[in-house]
Amino acid sequence: MKVKILGLSGSPRHGNTDIMVKESLEGADSTGDVETDFISVCDYDIRPCKSCYKCTHTNMEKLCVNPEVRKDDANMLFKRMLEADGWLVGVPVYFGSIPAQFKALIDRSMSVEMAGYGFRNKICGALTVAFDRNGGLERTIVDLQSWFLIHDMIPVSVGPERPTQGIACYWGAACLQGWPQQISSSNYEKSLEGVKEDVIGLEAARLLGKRVAELTKVIKAGFQEVKTVWPYKGV
Repeated sequence: MKVKILGLSGSPRHGNTDIMVKESLEGADSTGDVETDFISVCDYDIRPCKSCYKCTHTNMEKLCVNPEVRKDDANMLFKRMLEADGWLVGVPVYFGSIPAQFKALIDRSMSVEMAGYGFRNKICGALTVAFDRNGGLERTIVDLQSWFLIHDMIPVSVGPERPTQGIACYWGAACLQGWPQQISSSNYEKSLEGVKEDVIGLEAARLLGKRVAELTKVIKAGFQEVKTVWPYKGV
């Protein structure tokens, strides 16, 4: 059973979140029969949702139809997201939750819901990285999982493998960017790769990738045998 797993990095910059998500994709790839894709959202123009509700009359080809915002990259990214069987989504913690730049993509994904729940039954895992061990890691993971659940996706955690050094978080992969190293203009570049020092968090990222790949194969195989009325064709 071959599956496609998408790694989605939702940081406004290239650095720790990209590293985490790519590590998780390597974990998924290690299970075999996995094609991977990677998106760093900071490379694209994503504009905020206008709450116009024009997407209540859209479809999977059109998606967001608001002329004020649809010329950005959101629809293109949604189509790549629709092509994947499973996701590994990482964001940094910004003041205890998801950064605004990625939240814009989350809000705009209402068009996929309105077009017929196109993300339904995709397997997804959440990853996050913060400055401090108690700086909002678990809450940010839960916020991502809430997004998954609104789309009727299937969130998973790090799986049954528990290394002797611990797993750091039971709900997803949680890393630090280099604490207690203080962030300043003199060590900014080093801080962008600080997550590499968090061996526990990176191991959790790899295990999360394996778990997402494993369950994605199970669900995809199952739906070859089980009839379903989805995807939903109307709103």
